[in-house]
This record gives sequence, C-alpha cells and structure tokens, in this order.
Amino acid sequence: MSDYPTEPFTGQAGRHDPAAEYAFPTPPKLHWALVLLFTVLTLGIFLVVWMFIQSSWVKKIDPTSNATTQFIAYLVLFVASQILGESGSDGLQSLSVLLTIGSYIVFYFGAYSIRRSMLEHYNNMEPMQLKLSAAMTFFFSTFYLQYHMTRIAREIGRQ
Repeated sequence: MSDYPTEPFTGQAGRHDPAAEYAFPTPPKLHWALVLLFTVLTLGIFLVVWMFIQSSWVKKIDPTSNATTQFIAYLVLFVASQILGESGSDGLQSLSVLLTIGSYIVFYFGAYSIRRSMLEHYNNMEPMQLKLSAAMTFFFSTFYLQYHMTRIAREIGRQ
C-alpha cells in the first residue's frame, strides 16, 4: 500500500478537486469588471497584458490559433502609429492614421480568432453548447470574452 494520496491535492483533507482532473487548461478566471477596473487604473496597459494572457490560454486549447501573433502585430502597428503621429509632417501623420486603423483591424482579427477557437473547442471537444455573440465580441472584445472565460472556469470547477 502506498503512502501517497490517490486523490488530487486540494489543500483540504478528504476534498476532491474536479478541476484537477480536467484534461484541458482552465480559462483565466478574473471577473470582467476587474479587468475593466485594472485597465482604467493602468491607463490601458493591463488590457494589453490581459489580451496576451487570453491568447496564450487559447493557444493551449487550439494550437492552430494565431491570436497572439495578431496581438503582437496590433501592438507594433499601434506603437508605430503613435510615434509617427507625434511628428510634425502631414504625410507622416496621415500614415499614422492609416496605421492606427490597421492596428484596430488586426486587433479584431485576434479577438475573433479567440472567439472562433473557443466556439470550436467548447462545442466540439467539450460540448458545452457555447454561444458567443459576434456583435458583443466587436463592441466589448476582451471584456466579453473574459466574461465567458470566467463563466466556463466556474462551470469546470463545479463538475
């Protein structure tokens, strides 16, 4: 007989943790309102960090996801547009506007990539019948996706 416990460790004797046996990584679990609060308090820096946390989690459930790459491209384009926008030249400022628009387009490609990966995973691999609104993803992107990630993480914890 072994001296080692056969149940996953939960920190409490005799308690079984269903999430410890979960085959896929659990989504990041942070209430969307806290994501919004931290984003406001850090003047947007937390949102950039959090979208990379979301995209790296999605890469674990969908290795074909390219959301992280798209978010890197968004960040590069956005920073370049801000640098060019500070110049005094009208031509560079026009280019800055185009880069800003391009950066937002690339950002939404990343957000919809996360949405697509979540829908595929939670409707095919783990049938939860997940439904994600395309319009809500457009208007609230990171916050809306986080709402569903937290909800999924709680459901997994209850199983």
